[in-house]
Amino acid sequence: MTTAMRPEWRSGWRGWRRGRPFAAGLLLGLGGLELICVSWVGLGFLRFTGTAGAASWGLGALFVVAGVTTWRNPALRYFSGVLAAVLSLVSLVAANLGGLLLGFLLTAVGSALALAWVPQQAPSTREEEA
Repeated sequence: MTTAMRPEWRSGWRGWRRGRPFAAGLLLGLGGLELICVSWVGLGFLRFTGTAGAASWGLGALFVVAGVTTWRNPALRYFSGVLAAVLSLVSLVAANLGGLLLGFLLTAVGSALALAWVPQQAPSTREEEA
């Protein structure tokens, strides 16, 4: 399918997604929501979740904010990536093994992707090279 045949919103979406660390933000957000959900589901089975429940809510919210930050301002990807990497290690100890290890894995991979992402260079034309 050529570029001219795509709907406008689709090509705009692809351009937006490629211009930022999309997968990193998605994994950070999903990991944060997973931490919150593990704590929330635990409220039905456990009457008192303790500090692990509070840490899960706090860390989960910070992961979601870090994910949205990588989407909204890709220049801050190093800050949000380092913050998420440190908080993912903290979640292992403070938040029920990082949300039963799934939240830890999502946030650790998301933070690594945020740190590794490099913006694409505009393709150079032959006139610029000459």
